[in-house]
Amino acid sequence: MKSKLMLLISILAIATMVLTACGAGKSNEPVTITLWEQEGDDVDVFIDGLIADFQTANPNITVERTHYENEALRDQFQTASLANAAPDVVRVPNDFAGPFSALDIVAPSKDIFDDKFLGQFFQGALDPAVVAGTLYGVPDNYGNHLMLIYNKDLIAEPPATFEDLIAKAKELTTGDIQGFAYNLNEPFWGAGFYGAFGGWPLDASDKPQFNNDAFKNYLAFVASLKTDGVVPAECDYNCADTLMKDGKAAMIINGDWSLGDYTKALGDKMGVAPVPPINGKPYTEMTAGKYFMVSNAVLDDDAKKDAVAAFITFMTSADVQKKWLSEFKRLPSNSEVAKDPSIANDPILAGSMAALSDGRGQPAAPEMRCAWDAWRPNLEGVMAGTLAPADAAAAAQTSADECVATLGQPTAVP
Repeated sequence: MKSKLMLLISILAIATMVLTACGAGKSNEPVTITLWEQEGDDVDVFIDGLIADFQTANPNITVERTHYENEALRDQFQTASLANAAPDVVRVPNDFAGPFSALDIVAPSKDIFDDKFLGQFFQGALDPAVVAGTLYGVPDNYGNHLMLIYNKDLIAEPPATFEDLIAKAKELTTGDIQGFAYNLNEPFWGAGFYGAFGGWPLDASDKPQFNNDAFKNYLAFVASLKTDGVVPAECDYNCADTLMKDGKAAMIINGDWSLGDYTKALGDKMGVAPVPPINGKPYTEMTAGKYFMVSNAVLDDDAKKDAVAAFITFMTSADVQKKWLSEFKRLPSNSEVAKDPSIANDPILAGSMAALSDGRGQPAAPEMRCAWDAWRPNLEGVMAGTLAPADAAAAAQTSADECVATLGQPTAVP
């Protein structure tokens, strides 16, 4: 009897040790996690409110947020990671997955989350954070796409075709009113035009593709918008944004991130629709979202890994996504939240969702950075009238290919 009792005690002791080990990362010991993000000031305030709610529900976890501008965050995270001083979590655009995965400084999402958790998201929302078959980020919204935004006081209905848009823009451009405007020299806005002409910046093997007829035709087309007076002679993001907010633009192309501000500025005068097709082909804007990516170092600390998992689970939850939807008109990555009647019953959200259907996932491969860097100066040259489309296409291809050739080279720590 005594030996049986000792055996039972031993089994209980071993079981207790196993359970303790399994739950070590889920203790109530204080844990601090660091978050870097690159949103605007108004969104930073919103994120701070979400963090406060999370900390109230999880009093043992402290989240320290630091803001960076977009490019600075990418560079600083890479530098910090290579110096073993990275933050635990970053909230970033999808294309950061390319360079971060190439440097092996972010963890695959499957190392933190199970299939059930990941299964709540649209596959299309996850795909833009996939590199070489591996997912590296979890989205709290889906979209980041461009659309036609119009002032109903100046144009009652959106044009059905781009040819109609051109005609209406010329008609409406008078005095201090601009019929149509967009960020002329930014490739992200150019991607939709390039797609309409049958091209895309990366092929199926993630190789940049610029020296082709589609790219030349796209460049010639956008240059003609300027020479024909359809768009302002010079217009960047701030130009188009200010014109719309001031009620001086009939139509602009901008992204879903801008809808909250335009709603405040224009109220029910604002309309949203897909950018109309060009020669019968859709303006194929890039789609993505904002993604929580986790430093590889977190995998070595069970308590921190569990805290990070809890934080991201909260920040991508259905309730939080509904808040993004209500406050900033950001469409959800959660497939159930997308069925919320507030989307179908809201003309702005319904228009944004319609525009999203014409999109194509933005590539996250490292080669996309080479494509952006090669594209921008050559687009600028064409728009300035200093480069012919054919010469710009050839130069962009050469520049992108040279960049890709350096991608496999070791990166030194500054």
